[in-house]
Amino acid sequence: MSKLYLVIGDNDEAYVKGVSDYILNNYSHRFQLRSFTKKEYLLNYLSSDERNIDIFLLCQDWYNDSALKNEANNPILLSEGRIINDSDCQSIKKYQRGDKLVSSIIDCFVESNPNNYYTSWGDKKTKVIAVYSPIGGIGKTSIAVGASMKSAEDNKTVFYLNLENIQSTPNFFECQGSKNLSNILYYIRDKKKNIILKIEGIRCIDSQYNVHYFSPPDNSVDLEETRPEDIRYLIDTLKASNNYNRIFIDMSSIIDGKNISILKASDEIILVIGMDDLSITKTNYLIKELEMISKRSEIDLFKKVSIVLNKYSLDKISQIDKLKLKDNSIKVKIPVMSGTPIGFQKNNGTKSIKNEFGYAIDKLLKSINS
Repeated sequence: MSKLYLVIGDNDEAYVKGVSDYILNNYSHRFQLRSFTKKEYLLNYLSSDERNIDIFLLCQDWYNDSALKNEANNPILLSEGRIINDSDCQSIKKYQRGDKLVSSIIDCFVESNPNNYYTSWGDKKTKVIAVYSPIGGIGKTSIAVGASMKSAEDNKTVFYLNLENIQSTPNFFECQGSKNLSNILYYIRDKKKNIILKIEGIRCIDSQYNVHYFSPPDNSVDLEETRPEDIRYLIDTLKASNNYNRIFIDMSSIIDGKNISILKASDEIILVIGMDDLSITKTNYLIKELEMISKRSEIDLFKKVSIVLNKYSLDKISQIDKLKLKDNSIKVKIPVMSGTPIGFQKNNGTKSIKNEFGYAIDKLLKSINS
């Protein structure tokens, strides 16, 4: 796609330089940039025939200038306080983290241009990895998040996509802002274009690991009412963007149309199981379900499956004999641990993965890539 032409007009030279440098260093694939710190130069540019602006960022002081206001066409105002309500323009917070600023810019552009179609510049080969368990509370989300973090440590670009009805994403990543997964689901249902840009405008980026993700939806109904084909479209779009090496999908524990569509769309399936009687019963039942789904769809789901035995204990080793795993074997055993496998430093908010858990996740990721 052609790059979006972004013009910035603000009399704060340090701010303009900082934002321009950040965008050029991190988003050169997305934007062509021109900036002005002198109002008269900007006016001359706007009155010339060469103007062809996709996105126009403008400080509020300059927008109040009548001459500039007449020349400016649907600018995005940089607000230093509360968000400005103006029928002729949109506004975003001027001072926010770089990735959030860019997300806000892109989201404003998409809302103003819902019918223009833009594709992605990505060049990565993407692997979609579903993380599933029929057992609640077995540690599936910790494994999905841990695998995302470990992959990012290995210089992989990662999207963590939580599709659970009730999500715990805020326990692992910062989830602030007014936009979230619900906005993406609405956008897909309305069959609007620009879904790639919409994702860029709404996604969050973890400041420590650089993992991309969505904040949880407004409510569980938004996911419940989403059709399997819409979920498949979201996954296929993320994959087709070629922006990520790995997409980890944190699934709910039921087997319904949406989850079946996820399993079919995935390149790999991490199946997390336990050792107690309830886990054994549910796992054996699931294996039968997967076998039936594979026959109906003519897709051998078992070829994708890597089994992870979580909360492994030598005291219950005889339980393994009760598992009916077809031709699959347990790839990784994660031992019982005290506390949470992913910890947080209270003084600085950084995340850390416990050694035993980290070693197991490394082994799991290597087995998937082999």
